[in-house]
Amino acid sequence: VAEQLADGDLGVRLPVSGSHEVARLARSFNRMADSLQDQITQLEQLSSMQQTFVSDVSHELRTPLTTVRMAAEVLFNAREDFDPVNRRSAELLYHQVDRFDSLLADLLEISRFDAGAARLEVASVELFSVVHDVVEGAAPLAVSSGSTVRVRSELSRCTVQGDQRRIERILRNLVVNALEHGEGRPIDIVVGASEVAAAVAVRDQGIGMTEEEADKVFNRFWRADPARARTTGG
Repeated sequence: VAEQLADGDLGVRLPVSGSHEVARLARSFNRMADSLQDQITQLEQLSSMQQTFVSDVSHELRTPLTTVRMAAEVLFNAREDFDPVNRRSAELLYHQVDRFDSLLADLLEISRFDAGAARLEVASVELFSVVHDVVEGAAPLAVSSGSTVRVRSELSRCTVQGDQRRIERILRNLVVNALEHGEGRPIDIVVGASEVAAAVAVRDQGIGMTEEEADKVFNRFWRADPARARTTGG
């Protein structure tokens, strides 16, 4: 019964008869199993509520964001007619709305994964094209951080079957984080492939992470240094 409980069968209980020591042990074991089941049920309900909240907020924010985006685009397109202060404000508003839209897309993606509704859009993807697009998009951050981004590979082309949008998002997150924490040192992007698989690796020469931080790196919304100013997202 203990092994079944450890394997996740929370409904299993020991049969109890009599009042000897083994019976008292069985009752204690069953009470422990009841407590574990109640706590796990509560955690599952809380997790479900959190997932629903993320999904609802993401969808509800879409409508006002669309209105704000339209207004921001009007101001941005007319910025040449403004004085320097208002022109800069229009540019900041436009880019921050764009960033907000990206963050909201991430939340919607999370809610789709939580609901089991996320689907891969599989097509032929040229990895080098994706890598170069990501590097080009991160160029302003590379200039401000002082790091150079180098793409290294023995290949000239590498076509895979995959979801280009998600591959690009993962690579962008890796490259942006490498630039943010690379301490101005070079960033290497390495592309490799065999007959059955392909891989892209991003490596910086920065501060790195402790073993404890590395264990948490895939936890949702976790950041190694919560005090660090968030400048670029990712």
